[in-house]
Amino acid sequence: MTGPREPVSVDVGNAQTRQIAVGGTVAGAIGLIAVISAITGNVDGGTGTRVAAFAIGLVFTLIGALPLLMWRIAFRPRRILFDAGGLRWDDPTGSPWAVPWSELAGVTFTYPEPSTGGERLASSVNLDLRPAEPGFRDAHPEMEHLAAASGNGPAGGYRLPLGHTQSVVGPIDRALRTFAPAIYHRRGPEVPAPRDRPWAVKLSVGMLGCLWGSLMVFALVVDGSTLMTLTMVVFWTSLFAWWLARAWAGGAMAVGRMAGLTKAIGVLYLVTIALLGLIVASSVEIRSLPVLLAFLPGLVSAAALLTVGRLLSRADVRTWCASRSWGL
Repeated sequence: MTGPREPVSVDVGNAQTRQIAVGGTVAGAIGLIAVISAITGNVDGGTGTRVAAFAIGLVFTLIGALPLLMWRIAFRPRRILFDAGGLRWDDPTGSPWAVPWSELAGVTFTYPEPSTGGERLASSVNLDLRPAEPGFRDAHPEMEHLAAASGNGPAGGYRLPLGHTQSVVGPIDRALRTFAPAIYHRRGPEVPAPRDRPWAVKLSVGMLGCLWGSLMVFALVVDGSTLMTLTMVVFWTSLFAWWLARAWAGGAMAVGRMAGLTKAIGVLYLVTIALLGLIVASSVEIRSLPVLLAFLPGLVSAAALLTVGRLLSRADVRTWCASRSWGL
């Protein structure tokens, strides 16, 4: 691999902190909504249902509060530095270490494909180091905890577990290909080069934004601008806007879920319209142009959803999402 050989710093702590913060925020928000709904009585059902909603909400609220209770562990700075001399683990409050390339016989980087929302949990990201000499262990006692963690790795090796933080994959892969190509072994898909956002993503996000805006306007017209309606519109629009933002940023799970749901809802729309069309066609009295034109919004929406699903399933979109998920 050609290119500049400046030292590369991969901020592992920041990447893991973002995951913890997002997960805690989502869990905490769900928990607070459930608890408030149970206390104020905005839950359908009797006392038992309210108690169950309160208990479930309390559990989610506690999960959301865990990052704050464990902030010293969750938000501590950690990073890996690569340069021409070797690699270094920078952990001011933990166990830092440094290893020259000359002391290693092999470096294996293991990572899964970006998660698209499947049922199976993606495997973790690991960096395995294989010493070149038997005296490595005596020379690096500060790495003993990594030797204990390498039970599933190569015999006599050291494993640095990086959890499920896939945003570090791209920078680490490029750094190893730059500074240690002779001893680097990759166990994972080829990491694509950085690329611009595909036009299919831009068009899909724009189409979905227009569809959602039209749906919310329709809801306000039909139900009126009551406080409850406005609250629900703001709440669901915020969630949908966050989903669109994740897809715009190249989140593999957001794009994968969006592609699958738009296809499914588009097909459901078409089936519903076809059934309604059969009902209308069987009644001669209501067979008129205004009635037929009433099917037009549904047909347009179904066509738009199916188009979005097809666009987000393109190969260039999947490749772009992989590069973005892997931190490039």
